[in-house]
Amino acid sequence: MGTAIEWTDTVWNPVTGCSKVSEGCRNCYAFALHDMRHKAFQEGKKLPQQYAKPFNEIQLFPDRLLQPLKWKKPRRIFVNSMSDLFHGHVPDEFLDQAFAVILACAILEGRNHTFQILTKRPARMQRYFIDREPTELVKAWAKAGDGWIHVGDGDEYFSGYIGSITRYEWNADGSAKAGSEYKPFGHLEGIFPLPNVWIGTSVENQQAAADRIPLLLETPAAVRFLSCEPLLGPVDLEFWTQFDHPDNEGYGVEAIKGIDWVIAGGESGKNARPMHPDWAEDLRDQCEGYGVQFFFKQWGEWAPVHELLCNEPGIKGKPWYHFDPDISVCRVGKDRAGRVLDGLEWDEFPAYQERLLK
Repeated sequence: MGTAIEWTDTVWNPVTGCSKVSEGCRNCYAFALHDMRHKAFQEGKKLPQQYAKPFNEIQLFPDRLLQPLKWKKPRRIFVNSMSDLFHGHVPDEFLDQAFAVILACAILEGRNHTFQILTKRPARMQRYFIDREPTELVKAWAKAGDGWIHVGDGDEYFSGYIGSITRYEWNADGSAKAGSEYKPFGHLEGIFPLPNVWIGTSVENQQAAADRIPLLLETPAAVRFLSCEPLLGPVDLEFWTQFDHPDNEGYGVEAIKGIDWVIAGGESGKNARPMHPDWAEDLRDQCEGYGVQFFFKQWGEWAPVHELLCNEPGIKGKPWYHFDPDISVCRVGKDRAGRVLDGLEWDEFPAYQERLLK
């Protein structure tokens, strides 16, 4: 499915439905969109069956799981734009099936997708990835794909194939390295953490940063990112916390050093709240200072406008919000507000960095 989301190429929604957990959820676009269509469905409009239920009911769609394996052109895939993959009502067994597909895309030729997984529930995500040993987790993914994820001529079980490619450490010529112990699912270099997965959490303010980022940093991942949208307050990413990092000598290290990518943006929609320009600029400056890639998605409905322009076409008569005597923003609408910050569009993406966490 195509999408208008600037930082991804397509969306994959094997789950729909969610529940609100924090201030960033207050004006959720997914709630508004789904419930508008749910109302239309109830009025007899011809819409997909998923709209028969309200958005606060979690729905699983096993028939959508294979979609990424049918997409041959490599793309960035935002997982669950209409839900949260790690919602408590999504069973581990279904998560195993979703990650079986992601694992297949990591090891099968011609399926070089990148999966962007964003959650407001990093505690559930962390538990999912660390409660089982990596060998057991990969084995669970492999077995979850048996019978419906096909490799080779289609006769081999997916778990048999994954077991075979992880039973030894291999040389470039395909021979087993000398001294490599026979251990199916035991040699996971290039498999775990999954090299094609970017894992992120939403951070709308400093409280969300303090609550969620440490859990993200404790989760094994090739790439970690933050979505600071809607940005509802200043966020300092230099607070100290404990996580596996070369600079950690037992006293913790700045959280931003474990982050590869930051998305920032203001809120859009009917009840959008304004974003102070300093909040976005400060995040950009922190990222530049630590070499973290930065993506400015949008101003949202409100944008900084000099008050001397208040009578200009498209601005005259629009509502204003005054943060302080020197900073005012005007509700000019998402399209007019645009996504230029300090004269530039910030479209940075993370270069792949493998993180081997134990």
